[in-house]
Amino acid sequence: MISLSTTTILNAQEIDFGDFSSKYTVSITELIPAEDLSFGMVIQNEGLKTVDLLDAKVLMIEGVKYLDVVVTITADNYLYLNNDVSCNGSNSNCIPFTLQAAYANRGNNNTNQAVLMQVASNVASAQFPILARGNRPPGPPPTPVYEGYNPALFNETAYLYLYGSINVGNQNAGSYSGQIQVTVTYD
Repeated sequence: MISLSTTTILNAQEIDFGDFSSKYTVSITELIPAEDLSFGMVIQNEGLKTVDLLDAKVLMIEGVKYLDVVVTITADNYLYLNNDVSCNGSNSNCIPFTLQAAYANRGNNNTNQAVLMQVASNVASAQFPILARGNRPPGPPPTPVYEGYNPALFNETAYLYLYGSINVGNQNAGSYSGQIQVTVTYD
């Protein structure tokens, strides 16, 4: 009996461009800071009330156009009356909230170009370049920092849309609010 055994070791070179991301800044700002995601006046037992994509709260993400960002959005499951977070889902001081989110990264604030984000349990996450590449491959590696280098020259803006729905039942009258946390980092 003849037995042959061979071990092959495969090596690959990997360049993690995220290592360069600490040299670049990314910021997130509100397009209209005085305007919240608002469902307006609702009536007790009104049922489902929706804010659609066209009326979404718009955030701007500014960063290096050829780098990818990871966006994570986490929203409260309920809107709370007077910040009463003791809601257990069955009391009359909270209204169920369902998050929806999308982004546009073609250089314009245009909901017709929006890409819908997958949302599970009011958490949405997506990875995308600040400026869409289309069918082109990823761009060149980031330019190394040198004296006089200004990374802001390579900045572009992507747009993030936050919207969703509430289900109004037999809740108490008053002003309800909730939190939506958005985290943006370079990949």
